[in-house]
Amino acid sequence: MFLTARGSVTAAVAGIAIITSTCLGQDAAKRRDAYLESCAAGYSAEHQMLGMPFRSPGYHSQVAEGTWVHPTRQSLAYAVALVDRGGAEDLVRAERIIRKVLTLQVTDTDHAYYGIWPWLLEEPVDEMAPPDRNWADFLGAQIAVLLKDYKERLPGDLAEAMGTSLRHAAIEIRRRNVQPSYTNIAIMGGGVCAAAGELLDDEEMLAYGRDRLQRCVADSEYHGSFNEFNSPTYTMVALKEAERVLQLVEDEGARVAAEQLRRTAWQIIADSFHPATGQWAGPHSRAYSDLISSSLADYLKEQTGAEIAAGDPGDGRPATYEVLRHLPCPEELRARFAALPCDPLEIRRTFIRRENDADSIRGVTWHTADACLGSVNRSMMWTQCRTLIGYWRAENEPVATFRQRFLHDGQDFASIGVRNDQQGPRVLSLFGPLRNQGSWHPTLDRPEDGVFEAKDFRVRYQLAGRSVIAARLDEHTFELAAGHRRVIVQVLPGRFDGQDVVWECGVQDDLAVVDGVCYHGEPKRFDFKTLGDVKLAVAIELLGENETPAAGPLWLQDKTGMNAVKWHEGEQTLRVTW
Repeated sequence: MFLTARGSVTAAVAGIAIITSTCLGQDAAKRRDAYLESCAAGYSAEHQMLGMPFRSPGYHSQVAEGTWVHPTRQSLAYAVALVDRGGAEDLVRAERIIRKVLTLQVTDTDHAYYGIWPWLLEEPVDEMAPPDRNWADFLGAQIAVLLKDYKERLPGDLAEAMGTSLRHAAIEIRRRNVQPSYTNIAIMGGGVCAAAGELLDDEEMLAYGRDRLQRCVADSEYHGSFNEFNSPTYTMVALKEAERVLQLVEDEGARVAAEQLRRTAWQIIADSFHPATGQWAGPHSRAYSDLISSSLADYLKEQTGAEIAAGDPGDGRPATYEVLRHLPCPEELRARFAALPCDPLEIRRTFIRRENDADSIRGVTWHTADACLGSVNRSMMWTQCRTLIGYWRAENEPVATFRQRFLHDGQDFASIGVRNDQQGPRVLSLFGPLRNQGSWHPTLDRPEDGVFEAKDFRVRYQLAGRSVIAARLDEHTFELAAGHRRVIVQVLPGRFDGQDVVWECGVQDDLAVVDGVCYHGEPKRFDFKTLGDVKLAVAIELLGENETPAAGPLWLQDKTGMNAVKWHEGEQTLRVTW
């Protein structure tokens, strides 16, 4: 028998068992206390906020990486955890933080960024480049938790001010009205509006939140997945925001939608999880690291009951602690986290359905006992995309991570795209330029004239891990190896804006690379509106140490004048056209 948020038995709504609980387990309480202890040293009594070194994603903020700053989101999360613990000193500090954070919200209804907060105390909204509207959603969600579950612990005037702040945030979220394709924010904002509607007795806002969550369900059912597909970062945001709705919202329609979204997220995770490596197999639409974090590994272990290898410990900075009553993985999916249902296992998924089916976004994820490999059929190469990524665990070694990238002066480049065709452990790839995109970010650093200055452009295939090896086997064949597995990289003669692509390989520290150098030299301007011929194709296969590589791919003469490449081996034929 499962407990609902009100302590009664399971609520079955429209055939869906909705499971919630208000019990904060002993392990969660220990994590909260450890989190609070780690944050305490960074608290500034002067600024009444949490201080830490700034980690810049390279957009939205002009503050330099490493600058000591006082962030709004992390400070408010710290306050929520303090209120949750509820000691006298905790509540005094939390009140100070909350009052300070509320003063930083834009409350002028005529302001272009009404309802949002800056990322940092040191950089007001009007100084950001540009401001991040998502902060209405992120901070609004934290305020809703405080008002729903902890209002009695807060002074009356503060609770009233928080209600006003939540209304500002909800109005901004509704005005912005992001579509379901922006998966994590669509779900989060729908939940904030539904919670605000109930907390503030605003039926119209509640109806909007409910409808938005229901549209997210319909969208995921139509496409077959979330548009922010298979993202270790944002699938987890979607899952936890669905949990938040179930924790905060009473409305039946909103709760049913949230439970459907929660189950969709778990299905995505189960399809992608690779038990032997403890990794989230690719492809990933958006990811901030190649390996899952220790906190995510712990979460999956707790909710599935499976033994899961420890994740990436990160940089040691305090992680955000969210006061959520996490729900278990659906029973029918738990076995998938302990073992593969068959070996090998190949999963083909439609992520985004287009009117012209040839333009739909699809992914292939191949699993075998010790390794996995995943790719997406078409994507841009910006920093958050994992267009082709694989993992394996060598004996007495950490996980080896294999990736496909394209770099502009050493940074991932959003104005090059790739088309992949995968069968099993083989992937054929064709690269080409994209118009009207940015460099580091798809849109925020997009040049109006389409011109990029570069000292270096290169496609890179890399293998990260201990004792990695890079070797050139012949003129067009390379090997990246770690432990008992290797990736064979076969390249075709290529061109980039009138120059031959030059291939090289090497190892530095724990990174082995095969690079196709498209340009290297003095700074040069490249006009991507009129870029010359780009002809760049690569075939890779993930093999055991004694397996024989397939014969290489071939350029084809395409009657339409497009680039086309074919790779045939046995009964398998891979083909890509651009």
